Amino acid sequence: MPKYRSNGLSLPRRTLDYLQRGAAEGMRNAELFDATCQFRDAGHPLEDTEGQLLARALADGLTESEARTTIRSVYARTSREPLGASGPMPTAPSPAPRRFTPAPVHRERSTMALPVTIDDGFVRLIDKCFQPDEFVAIAPAAENEEGEIVPRRGVTLTAAEWKSKVAAKGGVDRVFGTKLGLFLRINPMTKGGAKNEDVTAFRHVLVEFDRDETGKLIPKEEQYHAVVASGMPVAALIDSGNKSLHAWIRVDAPDEKEYKRRVEIIWEWFSGINLDKQNRNPSRLSRCPDGWRTVDGELHRQALLALEFGAESWTAWEAAHSNSDLPPILPGHAFMGQPEPEPPQLVEGVLHQGAKMVLGGPSKARKSWSLIDLMLSVSTGSPWWGFPTRLGRALYLNFELPPFALQYRITRIAAAKEIEDFTGFDIWNLRGHATDFSALIPKILGRIRDTGYSLILIDPIYKGLGARNENDAGDIASLLNEVEQLAAKSGAAAVFGAHFSKGNQAGKESIDRIGGSGVFARDPDVILTMTPHEDDDAHVIDLTLRALPPVKPFVVRWCESIFITDRNADPAALKAPQTNPKSEKAKATYKMGSAADRYASAVETMPPLANGKIPQDSAVLAYVSDRIAEIEGDCTLKEAQRVFYCLANMKKGSPFIFDKATRLWRGQRHGI
Repeated sequence: MPKYRSNGLSLPRRTLDYLQRGAAEGMRNAELFDATCQFRDAGHPLEDTEGQLLARALADGLTESEARTTIRSVYARTSREPLGASGPMPTAPSPAPRRFTPAPVHRERSTMALPVTIDDGFVRLIDKCFQPDEFVAIAPAAENEEGEIVPRRGVTLTAAEWKSKVAAKGGVDRVFGTKLGLFLRINPMTKGGAKNEDVTAFRHVLVEFDRDETGKLIPKEEQYHAVVASGMPVAALIDSGNKSLHAWIRVDAPDEKEYKRRVEIIWEWFSGINLDKQNRNPSRLSRCPDGWRTVDGELHRQALLALEFGAESWTAWEAAHSNSDLPPILPGHAFMGQPEPEPPQLVEGVLHQGAKMVLGGPSKARKSWSLIDLMLSVSTGSPWWGFPTRLGRALYLNFELPPFALQYRITRIAAAKEIEDFTGFDIWNLRGHATDFSALIPKILGRIRDTGYSLILIDPIYKGLGARNENDAGDIASLLNEVEQLAAKSGAAAVFGAHFSKGNQAGKESIDRIGGSGVFARDPDVILTMTPHEDDDAHVIDLTLRALPPVKPFVVRWCESIFITDRNADPAALKAPQTNPKSEKAKATYKMGSAADRYASAVETMPPLANGKIPQDSAVLAYVSDRIAEIEGDCTLKEAQRVFYCLANMKKGSPFIFDKATRLWRGQRHGI
């Protein structure tokens, strides 16, 4: 084992370097283990160590569960004597041995009245907790040579055989006449089995406690409340006939390793209640309902109190209560004490690695061509639409194009960009395999683990909708959460294409042009829209960026197989909607024609007013709505908002002025 050096409560250079730079792939657990040893040996308490090392481990890609397990395994071992710069420090005593104990959970000491005893409890328990052909081990208690009351090895019969035997005898207490106690093992066993290796199904964990950590007796009513409040799936609850209740938690573990993991979760959940430590093994004996025991010279009946309450299953309970996938809550000083480096910009000034980006445009706007262009640009480090890119490996998830069509487009775009290197990207043709992203994203993550992609492109996004409604905010939020999971767990930027609503979108704000729920316009870190320009084969590019400075709109023109940037074109010259002259009068509303021509003169004398963040609180929009109503008839605040933004953003001659001193809007000609 390597030596770990520490000077008092300080840490060696290697540990400090690890805290700052992290660990290389394949060394994450080892480096975390080494650093934890240094913290422990230097005398840092567990809480302080977890506070500093969890953030580092999570940043390196470990889960919180993995990191905590590593840290606590170190603290469960005896500390070693700290080493100075040149050897042992003679004046520094070895820290006292430490063992990890979960922090007590502070729960309200509440009680619940115990359930009424269930008649014929033994048979009812056998029916619910065992299959007819499974072997059930029952052990009567006897007095040993030292005068102690202990269970014998016992007898195993199938559940069906026990029911038949008990029915013939008139009760399990007639089968076993002992009054010193009757036990049964909580899990099915092999015939004649009594050890852990004889367990045939890791189905139940025994939870039992009657005293807290201070030794104070916990009443059964409090025990019952604690079990119920846990929400865990309880298969059976048994009154032991003395001070404790026995709860059989149904965990249904597939093997012994998973059984032990679930046992640890149960023990940590009940930390502070002082569970009986002997009950961790799967062959554990529990009190048998309808048996008798002698307590202080008096006979007490062991009784079944309840069956099947709590969560539907262990999986359901763990999914609802486990925090293993959530990052820790960091104290402010800890968060601010570790500077977060800015992720690499895959597209300079536009897209960070690890971010989400939507590329929206109308039908036939060549969105797929643009995404393929982006893939080729990043995979070779070539410019994309005039933006420098950072070289990174790319993955294209193709849900729409036949492979030959995708190959044709890649060939055309590569030729136009003079790219001959196809080694920096991968193609995954999933046409015909699209399904709900909640099912597909985990499979994708499993397939691409440790591949080191910088960019993942999804084309198109609607193929992952499944049964979701494109216009439902909750459905789209859940869809984009799946995309976010893809970005977060892979470390790559996730870029996807989305379509505009039908019809001309020039009259809308750029972020409102994408079809379906408005979540598309709020969730991604980068919203790029391609709106038809008044010139043929040209589009206006609007970028809405969350973490980077604004980028002014610009125009791209189609040139053979790629879009090229035209910085001289006017991005305000959007393609006008087509109108039917015969019905123009009938359709003349605030939506038609030029807002400047129709409404500028009506609002240019507006008094100073405040523009609230929501339409209902905006005096400006109320004023605009009233003026439009005088011209067109009724006008909603939403309609007024659209007109206001159109007029306020006119390049020349806007009827509005924003006064920075008062932070109020007023008309251009107010006061004349």
